[in-house]
Amino acid sequence: MFSSCPKTLIVPLIDMNNSSHSDQATRSAKNADGSTEPQASKVDDRSRSDFDISSLLNRLQVMTEAVTSDPMPRPPRSARSGNNQLTAARLGHANALFYALRAKHAATAAHGLRVSLYCSAWAERLKLNQAAQTRIEIAALLHDLGKIGIPDRILRKPGKLTADEQQLMATNPELGCEILSGCTNDEGILEIIRHARSWYAGPRANAQCCGDDIPFGARMLAIADAFDAMTTEQVYRPAMSLDRALADLIQGANTQFDGTLVRDFHRLLEASPEILQGTVAQRWLLELRPEDSAAYWTGAASGNTPSTSASSATSNDRQSSFNQRLLSTLKDGVVYTDNAGTVLQWNRGMERLSGKSAEAMVGKLFTGDAIGLLDDDDQDFPECPMTECLRTTHPVHRKMRMERDNQENVVIHVDVTPVMNNEAGLSGTLIVVRDQSDQVQLEERLHLLHEENRIDPLTRVSNRGHFDRRLEELVSMNVDGESTFSLIICDLDHFKSVNDRFGHPGGDAALIEFADLLRQHRQEGDLVARYGGEEFLLLAIDCDNASAARRAEQIRQSLEALPITALEQESLTASFGVTEFQSGDSPETIVARADRALIKAKDNGRNRVVQLGLGKMSEFNGNPDEERRGFFTKTSGSDKLIVDLVTPVPADMTIEKLRGFIADHHADIIDVAESQVTLAVQASKYSGGRRKVDQRINFQIRMTLSEAHLDEVKGLGGRCEYTKVHVELGPKRGRDRRKRDYQLAANYLLASIKCYLMADTIEPSE
Repeated sequence: MFSSCPKTLIVPLIDMNNSSHSDQATRSAKNADGSTEPQASKVDDRSRSDFDISSLLNRLQVMTEAVTSDPMPRPPRSARSGNNQLTAARLGHANALFYALRAKHAATAAHGLRVSLYCSAWAERLKLNQAAQTRIEIAALLHDLGKIGIPDRILRKPGKLTADEQQLMATNPELGCEILSGCTNDEGILEIIRHARSWYAGPRANAQCCGDDIPFGARMLAIADAFDAMTTEQVYRPAMSLDRALADLIQGANTQFDGTLVRDFHRLLEASPEILQGTVAQRWLLELRPEDSAAYWTGAASGNTPSTSASSATSNDRQSSFNQRLLSTLKDGVVYTDNAGTVLQWNRGMERLSGKSAEAMVGKLFTGDAIGLLDDDDQDFPECPMTECLRTTHPVHRKMRMERDNQENVVIHVDVTPVMNNEAGLSGTLIVVRDQSDQVQLEERLHLLHEENRIDPLTRVSNRGHFDRRLEELVSMNVDGESTFSLIICDLDHFKSVNDRFGHPGGDAALIEFADLLRQHRQEGDLVARYGGEEFLLLAIDCDNASAARRAEQIRQSLEALPITALEQESLTASFGVTEFQSGDSPETIVARADRALIKAKDNGRNRVVQLGLGKMSEFNGNPDEERRGFFTKTSGSDKLIVDLVTPVPADMTIEKLRGFIADHHADIIDVAESQVTLAVQASKYSGGRRKVDQRINFQIRMTLSEAHLDEVKGLGGRCEYTKVHVELGPKRGRDRRKRDYQLAANYLLASIKCYLMADTIEPSE
């Protein structure tokens, strides 16, 4: 089992810092509307000088060396969940307004729901009074209500907005307040929405206040809003990893955002990763749908008897389920659009071919530019095939190519068929995109040829040996490349009780069902493997951290809803750890980091997804060679790599991230003195041509933490509390120094340190 290693023990950051909001959050002040909300300065407002780096490093050593089998104590949870407070919004006009927004633009409504859930959990952590919490929840839910007044051509544009379009979009808060003012006289809600876009450091255009004059709820909403926007995939950019999004928030601390609240939001996600669970949002979304009312209106319109309506609904549900299953298993890309060209469905095959997720494309206009369509001679085409089909109402068949980021163009065949309605005429199009590259067919043949030698005999997925070999190949391929991959570790919850209740045949049947479910969610090029017992792994190719976490959540929901015959129709749950390959990674560090995420998911209540790691697609610098550049000096007859790093997080968070590096690299703490820690660690170089054992080099790393000076962070932006990390990296013994091999391994190790600490290099002054 992964969890046997004591160095992977997870201790929440909130416990490590002895952080408590019980005193600060209860202090409040009267606002203009008569409500009480805590002052921002009272929320965990500790400066860097309050942290003793030496004592924190000593705690790090104690926790790393601790060997205990006792489970980590879970943070206390309130009996009242955030969902109950959000559902209370239905007592007013919020429910109807939310439906109106969802009818206008479903993606915006879903964003508002997620932001409201973040704010709800956060407000509960801060122990806000019920009135203040409810105001923040409703304001967060409807903060984009003004988009009802934004033209569809802007909302559904599949790309970045122009300056004029951005200016029009900026009217969203005022439009939203104008709509809300017709159904509420609560100035607290309106003020939160009106000022959520105000910058903390100073007024921007149309902003009327700054600093602590901005309502407390608006400052919370600004942070949660930005975080969700960064971690949600868009057509013009992939979703950021959690660590990268948090780093960007921290860099905006005290300029765009309230720095004290940014740090508290960071600690909230460390202590309560369950608030990121999509299942909470989905459940609340279902609660917002009044099924009784829907049934009433449907019955009145159709005149069907209840039995006929029920039978028709059952038949429609079966047909819809069949269609969805068929679409998800097709290797061809399939897209449905309406008669205006808006994407209604986007299957997994299309996600694989285009590199664009359904989340990013549904609700947007289908255009050739959005997915990189070219004519067969790699030239721009005069008219999009879908546009031609809508214009002529005739089928369009065309051989084309598709551009993909950092990869060769893919040869495809596009078929666009008009969908006609007897009453309304042309109702939309059906687009089928087929990959015609020879490479795909060759890979399929090779897969069939070698399958029998690399599968688990019970579940018929790959075995551990095949997974290890494939992971080694992927690391070697991606060390200097631009592509990436992610690893998802899954562990069935409380599986021992399954064997105890239903015997090993029942347990085996459950394992087979889970393996089948993972296969259903596998995409082209992915690998599903059984690692041992009830642990499974999914290697997701060309998949970043955020996308992998989203896929893991889909698997989690599917498993929870799956009745298993051998278990008397009961269902199972599983916990998931997710991470993405990042610079300096070895196969061991990737597995260890994913396992830490899995343990954190279990420690926080099981049946959830936890994501860790910056991820290659979210790294700060784009050039791997520049990113790994250090400064080698000759000291006492041996080479040393000496470099100064700066990270946009306070010292306590830097040490917490350092603990992850120590755990994943199986490093030993040699010494802790003042603000300095010395580690012993092995590192590898991945240049091919040698056995793995010959690539291991023993290193000694000395890190000194201090507060970064202003001249050292010049040009990095933001007014956050940067931490400087002075790194001295050299061979543990003189005979470990093997010239180029040593320098390559040292550079990989430095790149790994930078990713774990979210750090940039401080260039030496000339």
